[in-house]
Order: sequence, then structure tokens, then C-alpha cells
Amino acid sequence: MTKGNYIVFEGGEGCGKSTQSFYLNKYLFEKGIPCKRVHEPGYTPLASEIREKLLNFKDEIDPLTELFLFEAGRSDLFKKEIIPSLEQEKTIVSDRSGYSTIAYQGYGGKMDLDWIKKLNRLATRGIKPDLTFIIDIDPKRGLMKEISSNRFAQKGLEYHQRVREGFLEIAKENSDCVIIPYIEGIEKMQGIIRDITKKRLNL
Repeated sequence: MTKGNYIVFEGGEGCGKSTQSFYLNKYLFEKGIPCKRVHEPGYTPLASEIREKLLNFKDEIDPLTELFLFEAGRSDLFKKEIIPSLEQEKTIVSDRSGYSTIAYQGYGGKMDLDWIKKLNRLATRGIKPDLTFIIDIDPKRGLMKEISSNRFAQKGLEYHQRVREGFLEIAKENSDCVIIPYIEGIEKMQGIIRDITKKRLNL
């Protein structure tokens, strides 16, 4: 079955992935490539309500409950947006993916990695990214740049160091992943990302 490309941006707090995903999507659109930019958790009405609870709920959330909420939002997003778009041969540019759940809840929160990977496969119906950019930033620097005050940004440095290690391990295990060291200058980093995208996806 012919389908579009699924491009993902990942990384720790303050790495600039949302900005870079925005500009890559803009670039693809201007090149005449049908595309859609989404984000996890959220984007659909149901997933957006789940996102609000995950990021801003005042009381503690049990780690397993948190994991199920992430996967529920992901399942809704794939069912309603990502799968139909890929079937229409659109390119999806996603701010975060199941890799974030592995890095944050798995490595950061020390949850069972096999559980998370199985739930990711169920929620995505087995769809994996064609290309994933992992923007690697030192957690100390990233947390200083991060303007959000959500539950995850407020976790300690040790937690975010484990998250970074998780992303680096994910990159070793998955051929779609490319590590991009964080550099100052949006345009310079975007140029690197565009060059890799064109080469890897033959655009």
C-alpha cells in the first residue's frame, strides 16, 4: 500500500523540537508536498483533554495510569488523524511520538520498557516513523531554556538526565533515528534537518 511519510521530532525539554517541526512542515508545504503537523499528546479533541490532565493535573498521577493516558491519546490520534493522512499519501510531521513515552515513562520513570513498547505498537497499529530527529541537548541547558511549567518540566535534573540517556539508547536501536546535536540558531539547525530529510526520504 502506498502511503505518505511519517516524520517525528524528539528530544528533551528546551531542545527546540516544536520550532523545528513547525519550520520543516512549512518547508514541505511550500515545496508542494501534502503534509500535516501534529503533536503528542493532543491534537484531537479527546487527546487534547487527556493532554491537559497529563501536563497540568495538580495531584500525583500513578505511573501506570499516566502511561495508559498517554497511550489512549496516541491511539485516538492515530485512528482519527495519522492513519487516514498517511493513506492519503500525506506527510505527517509530528512533535513527539511513542519514543517520548519510552524515554520519559520508561527511562525517566523507570517503568518496564517492554510494556511500553507493546502498548506503543497497539496504539499506533504497528506504524513506525520513517524518519525521526532526536535533538540532543544537555538537560541543564534545556531546563534553563524551557518556558513551560508543566508536570514533566518540573521534574528534577536526575530524571531528565535519564530521559536523555533513553533517547540516545532509542537512537541506537532504531534505524529511523538521527541524532542532531542542539546548536544555537534556528535556521542553521533547520538547514541540517532539511538536508537529511531530502536525502533520507528522496524528496
